[in-house]
Amino acid sequence: MPTSARPRALRHRVRALAGTLLAAATVLLTAPTATAATPAPTAEDTAAAPVVLVGVTGLRWDDVTTLTTPTLWDLSRDGSIGLVAARSVASRSCPADGWLAVSSGERAADLPADDRTCRSLRDPGEDGQVPGWDDYLSSAESESYGARPGLLGDLLAGSGTPATGIGPGAAIALADGDGLPVGTHLARPGSTNALTRTVRDALQTSRLVVVDAGVLRDPGYATAARGSSTPVEEEPGDEIPGIADPTDPELPTPGAIVEPTRSAQAQTLDDRIGAVLRATERSGATVLVVSLADSSRATLQLAAALGTAPNGDEYARNLLTSGATRQAGLVQTVDVTPTLLDSLDLEDDAPALAGATIVPTAGPVTASGRMATLLDVQQQAQWVTRVSGGFSTRMVLAQAVLFVAAAIILTRKGRSDRRPLRPALHALKIASLALAAAPITAFLTGLVPWWRAADPRMAFWWTVLAWIALITALALVGPWRRSVLGPAGFVAAVTVGVLVVDACTGSHLVIDTPMGAHRLLAARFYGMSNQAFALLTAAGLLVAVAIADPLVRRGRRVLATVLVAGLGLLLVVVDGAPGLGSDFGGPPALILAFALLAITVSGRRVHWRTLAIILGVGALVVGGFAVLDWMRPPADRTHLGRFFATVLDGGLWDVVYRKLSVNLRVLTNWRYLVLAVFGIALTWIVLAGDRPRRGALMGPRSPLAGLQAAVPLLRPAVLAIGAGLGVGFLINDSGIVVPATGIAVAVPCLVAAAAQWRLEAPEPQAVAVDERTPAAVGARGEADAQGEADAPAGGGAVADGGGAVVDGGVSGASAADATAARPPAARPTPPPAPDAH
Repeated sequence: MPTSARPRALRHRVRALAGTLLAAATVLLTAPTATAATPAPTAEDTAAAPVVLVGVTGLRWDDVTTLTTPTLWDLSRDGSIGLVAARSVASRSCPADGWLAVSSGERAADLPADDRTCRSLRDPGEDGQVPGWDDYLSSAESESYGARPGLLGDLLAGSGTPATGIGPGAAIALADGDGLPVGTHLARPGSTNALTRTVRDALQTSRLVVVDAGVLRDPGYATAARGSSTPVEEEPGDEIPGIADPTDPELPTPGAIVEPTRSAQAQTLDDRIGAVLRATERSGATVLVVSLADSSRATLQLAAALGTAPNGDEYARNLLTSGATRQAGLVQTVDVTPTLLDSLDLEDDAPALAGATIVPTAGPVTASGRMATLLDVQQQAQWVTRVSGGFSTRMVLAQAVLFVAAAIILTRKGRSDRRPLRPALHALKIASLALAAAPITAFLTGLVPWWRAADPRMAFWWTVLAWIALITALALVGPWRRSVLGPAGFVAAVTVGVLVVDACTGSHLVIDTPMGAHRLLAARFYGMSNQAFALLTAAGLLVAVAIADPLVRRGRRVLATVLVAGLGLLLVVVDGAPGLGSDFGGPPALILAFALLAITVSGRRVHWRTLAIILGVGALVVGGFAVLDWMRPPADRTHLGRFFATVLDGGLWDVVYRKLSVNLRVLTNWRYLVLAVFGIALTWIVLAGDRPRRGALMGPRSPLAGLQAAVPLLRPAVLAIGAGLGVGFLINDSGIVVPATGIAVAVPCLVAAAAQWRLEAPEPQAVAVDERTPAAVGARGEADAQGEADAPAGGGAVADGGGAVVDGGVSGASAADATAARPPAARPTPPPAPDAH
């Protein structure tokens, strides 16, 4: 890892030496006098300020009130505050999971119990080992996160850093690789006064003090005892009368008559946190208060800090963030370990970790404003998980109905200017545009605070319908409405524009929207999500075709090629650059797809050697992004740089294995299977037609056989979209989600274009098919391209990308142009007489 902290350590040593010399000179000069002056704190004293981690589980900011939790209330006024994404191996984290994340710096978890309940934490017994340590190691080995329980303890022991742990969770956090707590371990005292004394004594001898202040569990979700271990006697406490200690191994079961309420448990935790803060007064310690795990259902947890941050800023009256989230007011559980190591100047000794240092960042000026911001984010994160499943299900079902209807209506023969075909085509066109707008609408809902409404679910659906109606209406009434690709191209352009602007302004619409990245899942907090990448790829290629197609038909291939390549370059930079899209798997797919389309637009063929060069360029580009990001300071890296650091530390196989596991797990998700299978089938039916001849884009008997004359780049566009989404499927860890999401916008746009063409071309068009063997991937050759450029606008035969020749030449932007360009049909030859030989 980079040694960015070494210059700082050198400065500390220089300052310490200067301070020591100055103090010695002061003592010598004042020795003859009767009174001796007390030397001021030196830089060494400041550098050696202790660090205190107060860990709890299940505590949220909505548990904090001025009466029941006065300590946390005051902390929200004076310190830096934030939310914690406590996602672990599973969607819901147990107390052990949070403390294991501190121990390993990665996602780690206890082995799941048979009844899926969380286990109670207990102090080490007579053998000194953390209870359940073997289970923790087995669980870490079975997962693909590369977690090493005991990493923090081993680093502390190796550097000789003195540490003290108080409580069962602290034993997990400070244990070494063998499960033995490093430094001094103490049972948590039962009274707050005793806890204050214990922490104060520990600060006299330890650089790091970790305190387990307890757990908060929702009623009905009490933890269960793990089993045998020699208990440690605890002092009688000052808990709330009549309420059991929520951290006691003998917790009430879900069948108990009375369980402690959230408010009562929060009051107990607040008393213990207050006891720790009183012990740190006048010590200069940096204090982190972090809720490390959920209380039952997954929810954003509480975090607060006081003192000096590792970067030198003060944790005071602002918000918390980290380089892993890049969001004001949000950190992860795995950010705690890098923060502790950075505060203790041990970050250079650690391997690449998933998290980043927690630092303060600007927020609302008032304390009430900061608290309102966090509560609003917490509410949004909770509600978006409740509506996302319904949105995806309804969109998939609606698209399935559209695909079936399109297969029936578009392939129906007959005149499209008469009933019942014309009304059906109109309805199909409008429905296709609406469903093509649905995916980007999922992101645009983030512009409207629907989760603040009295009925958030209803407000969400009205927001979705309003955005869909607006985009569809603009697509139908704009000046582009007369072009075959106009309305569909407008919807695709809106999709691309929203995603590009969002990536350049902080990725606010990608986070906590139905098709974006969710804070509770803690998979991505900034940049381009996998679903956003799929939409960007499919819609971007459709926009490129809408721009290039009229230019190609006018013979301006060079300009069309430049515009396609320029759009592709823009999307690659936005998708892959650190700080913008920060997407690892996107650039190779985008480079391949736009390169194929650009070569086709230029009139050349694509060979396998060309494909290999394109893929190599894509790999170099994404590798270059990762290396450039890795060269930055660790706190400033995106996940591109962290991935490269992980590769250097030998963790590549863990990452690959995890991505393959996720791919296989989502492969059988019915929502994405329906979109992928139905979308591919409809594309084949629409493009191939009825019993197509080999190499023909559309069968000569298909009602859509003349669509190629109106859109010569239709087949290259479909091939490019398929190539881009296919590479995205193989590289990204979302698997089938990528092609399914791309199909959700691409196929409805193609259906809308086909319906528009049929409405403007009432009569079926005759097509002659060339019997030449088609190329696997390509466009017409240079000779055909030159011939097309020299041919008049109203005639000539044009070869499509597969070798088919469409009679009628290259049409204009509308069906009327195609009809005018089409030569009259020849009179059919009468059959021979029955007696003819």
